[in-house]
Amino acid sequence: MTSEIDPSAHEDRIGRTETYDIGRVTGLMARRYARAVEDDNPLFHDQEYAREQGYDDIVVPPNFLSAIIDHTEGPPSDQLREDGLDPSRFPIELPPEAILMGGGQDLTIHRYVTAGESISVEETVTGVYQRESERMGTLTFIEQTAEYYGDEDDHVLSCDKTMIVGDRQ
Repeated sequence: MTSEIDPSAHEDRIGRTETYDIGRVTGLMARRYARAVEDDNPLFHDQEYAREQGYDDIVVPPNFLSAIIDHTEGPPSDQLREDGLDPSRFPIELPPEAILMGGGQDLTIHRYVTAGESISVEETVTGVYQRESERMGTLTFIEQTAEYYGDEDDHVLSCDKTMIVGDRQ
């Protein structure tokens, strides 16, 4: 139960930053993501068009970077939660029966990333708190800020996001 999560037990994680590399974002990755979210903007699909607009290559859809849940190949399937997620990718330990939901994202685009760039991330936990819900009992909210950097260590994207942990009903 998420009521088993004690936010005060995770206060030491608030302000802690994890740095990791997403790696090189390829044109194929960008096009597949744009197709998956049904975005037909030619900047995301047409290299010639993107170059005519002043970019080095096709543009990576801005929300692609923040949609990456795991930047690694991931663990074997027998180490995943029932819902298919890697429990080590979350800033607090989750009870096995808990469900994880996205609580929203706020993106600030500092500049567009183009295919071929390598991206690194600094992710910081900014808050852990709880609220009561009539339908799901105690909900735990995990707030994070992620700062994304390009090849030249320039700031390309900021993402404030909230994850919500609830109980299965």
